Amino acid sequence: MSHSIQRERRAPMVLDTGFVAAVLEGIEATLGEVIERVETSELQSSLDVLQSRVTALRLSIEPPAKEPEAVKEPEEPVAVEAI
Repeated sequence: MSHSIQRERRAPMVLDTGFVAAVLEGIEATLGEVIERVETSELQSSLDVLQSRVTALRLSIEPPAKEPEAVKEPEEPVAVEAI
């Protein structure tokens, strides 16, 4: 086995689930645009099913939305007496 072939067999790059979810969201939008422009209802139906599956997959891997941090009320000043 030559050295160049060994280099080609590296471990695949691992993608962040947030990135994958964003890509799937783009695919959903693209499918929506295609569905609007297709003439045959049979193809529209098939694409609609595909779009639903992509949506379900995206939702299953999408990281949970971060909740906005609670607004911290300023603490009341504490009076300190000099001794």
